[in-house]
Amino acid sequence: MNRSSVHFEPKYTPFFEGQLKKLQKKDKIRTKRILKKVKDICASPYDDIKFATGRYKGKREARVGNDRLLYIVCEQCRDLQHMNFNGCRECNQIKDETVIFVMIIKGHKY
Repeated sequence: MNRSSVHFEPKYTPFFEGQLKKLQKKDKIRTKRILKKVKDICASPYDDIKFATGRYKGKREARVGNDRLLYIVCEQCRDLQHMNFNGCRECNQIKDETVIFVMIIKGHKY
């Protein structure tokens, strides 16, 4: 089976979920764009996305307007030995075909 035909499942950190809930109350259009990007990333997590740097090392980043989504592709995290950077407590219980969404960074607060 081709890796690009595998659909990855999204998983949200509690922090990401909290950010999304707050955003839902303030800006439904922005929330809708973010959720669409989440869906796109899960459909094809390796396409045209780069790694974050600095304190976000080991995570990938994707832009949605002025926002950045930080996320982890579990399969890639394990392959590249990024477990120390990402520190997922449930690593052994999460399947490779999972994308963990960590946080939303607004604008230039990177």
